[in-house]
Amino acid sequence: FQHRHHKTNKLSWSNTRISLLEFCEKKYFLNYYTFALKKIDQKLRETGIINKKLKTLEMWIGEKSHYLISDYLNLLKDKEDTDENINKIKEGIAEEMRYEFENSKNKNYEEANFWEWWGLCEHYYWENVDDQLEETINKVLTNLDNFINSPWIEKIKNFVDLKYPIYVENPKNPDFESMKVYTRNIPELRDVSIMAWPDFWIRFSDSKFLILDWKSWKEPEHTLWIPEQLKVYALKLLLKRNKTPELGNIEIEAHELYVPSTNTYGWKIQQEDIDDILNLIIQDVNFQKTFLVDQDTFKNQPLSIEI
Repeated sequence: FQHRHHKTNKLSWSNTRISLLEFCEKKYFLNYYTFALKKIDQKLRETGIINKKLKTLEMWIGEKSHYLISDYLNLLKDKEDTDENINKIKEGIAEEMRYEFENSKNKNYEEANFWEWWGLCEHYYWENVDDQLEETINKVLTNLDNFINSPWIEKIKNFVDLKYPIYVENPKNPDFESMKVYTRNIPELRDVSIMAWPDFWIRFSDSKFLILDWKSWKEPEHTLWIPEQLKVYALKLLLKRNKTPELGNIEIEAHELYVPSTNTYGWKIQQEDIDDILNLIIQDVNFQKTFLVDQDTFKNQPLSIEI
């Protein structure tokens, strides 16, 4: 299930990317501008690409939980969510994880084809984590059980019965074209690539939407403020629908479900939320531009850096 990311030379924005830049400029360069190392240090370039593909066990749990929940929701949409079918997708993900674990453990990290390769960080650093495999698989399966037992399932089944258009993310094979945020009418972001797609959303009408995003880790202590990620999803829907960042008569509810506890936090999107995230993205992009030749977001060529 390896994917090539949608190729673009334009500068891109994401909350993860800007956080890395603020944390460490050199790490940001190595992660997002590995192509610039081709004429500087080919070995370092290869190592950088491999490190971008490594996953920790916790990251792997999150990825597989998203795969499994997505598969389940597609069964539910088609009204094929029988116990037999649910057990099949559970068994399928468990066998997939056992296969990938052995494949990662037995890789020759020196000779691996770094373009088509991934592995677990623990194996890359020669850690013996054999005794954690089944526990890791069980965490993924438990996340699905928790999701199925959450209050959202009856609501989603009702939405299916009422034949509302329902959209489920396909994390195994992402549609990069659909993930694009329409920024053509925002001059400051016209030449910036922004990708976003919620885990799940529903269109009740042309002016009413619901977004549901889920997390496979424990919720933070403070959940009073709407997460920036949900604001980005709302902005995406708004720009797709209106081509402008003005809410007008559009209603968007955004919810975040923490699967281990099934706790959900929800907000109704206000115009100030849209304005806040838009201003933040523009501010972040202006900061990113200071690290580019001629501050050109379209060419997206990094300034020289000492390695």
